[in-house]
Amino acid sequence: MSNAYIVFERISIQDANCVAGFTYGFPAITHFLGFGHALSRRLSATQQLTLQGCAVICHQHQIHAYQPKGYGDYVFAQSKNPPTSRAKAKETPPIIEEGKMDMTVSLVMACPDMRISRTSEINALAQIIMNLAHQHHLAGGSIHRIEAIHILNMDQQKLSKKLKRLLLPGFVLMDRSDLLASHYETLKQQQSNAELVDAWLDFSALKYQAKPKLKEGELEPTDKTEAEWVRMDKPAKGWLVPIINGYKAISDVYAAGEVANTRDATTPVCFVEASHSIGEWRSLHRIKQVADMLWHYHQEQDWYLCRQGKQIQPESATNELGNIPDDDFEDDFLS
Repeated sequence: MSNAYIVFERISIQDANCVAGFTYGFPAITHFLGFGHALSRRLSATQQLTLQGCAVICHQHQIHAYQPKGYGDYVFAQSKNPPTSRAKAKETPPIIEEGKMDMTVSLVMACPDMRISRTSEINALAQIIMNLAHQHHLAGGSIHRIEAIHILNMDQQKLSKKLKRLLLPGFVLMDRSDLLASHYETLKQQQSNAELVDAWLDFSALKYQAKPKLKEGELEPTDKTEAEWVRMDKPAKGWLVPIINGYKAISDVYAAGEVANTRDATTPVCFVEASHSIGEWRSLHRIKQVADMLWHYHQEQDWYLCRQGKQIQPESATNELGNIPDDDFEDDFLS
């Protein structure tokens, strides 16, 4: 099998969706795998090539947000679309609440069907992929520029060095659902009624703890002892962030055409809810194997997830994958 990879170097995207379930700040990983899937379908029809997996390297990002009074919480900058009034109805366009961002990312996808080796053929294919990529949106945003398309066919060690020269500085999004599952096991030993969402919030929320300021001679704090609020560390080290990594089915799979008002009448339909987990932004120079940073689709029973490699999870984790469906958040926040 070929070791070929397609590298999309520094894609500049405007107005990408930065809201993903209960999180915001970066698009869900499903956006990038969906982009690769759309390209793969067109390449398989015209070039007999398929793309597998997708690695995401972020170089720059800017959320469209501001502080209304110059301090306090940030809010998303909203706009009216279209910006001009409606000529016929003579009405002001509504404001659709949404979170947008600009970003520059690089993508790496495996291409196991690559059979060409001549420079002229490789350059021609790179131009075809460039043209196809500009015809799509990425994470709901418009692609303004792709610096270059590289088709690399080499072993993992040489490929890793090549990518570092091309894409540094950059940070790779890695799957760390293993940290969530292991921390949940530790939390259950400390609190018998702990839930998986509690472990997820330990990674996601900003938590502070009161540290008493004991005076000279005091052994125990009293109700009059002053306290200092200290920010609590996350359960593990690293640039850890909450992410959405797929979906969980909440209904049976309905036959094509059985559910009204779906996108088409030829595709079976299943209702799902978002699955949350933990990711880590890791500098590209720390990646040893390129295959380790590729996200792939993974389906197990009712879970439809995006995962990297093969990670061993604690067997007693709630769903054996370290993922949290949305209904767990609703039960926790509404109780």
